[in-house]
Amino acid sequence: MLRQYRPESAGGAPHHPFSVILDAPVTVTAVLTHLSLPVDLVMATAVNQETIDDLQTPLQNGDLVSFFPPAAGGVL
Repeated sequence: MLRQYRPESAGGAPHHPFSVILDAPVTVTAVLTHLSLPVDLVMATAVNQETIDDLQTPLQNGDLVSFFPPAAGGVL
């Protein structure tokens, strides 16, 4: 679901990490904005594999940011 927001210039497989370069100061919200990723499509976010609740969390050079879409599923 979120792969459609992956930049074409990212290269690699669709599920592989990619880098973006942003002007400081950078927050998780800045990454969302840069990718044109609607916040309502993100149900969970992690920075360096640690779950965060605040999208204004500041980021440092080299941080790994992961966005997770709403889970699908149910009872059959």
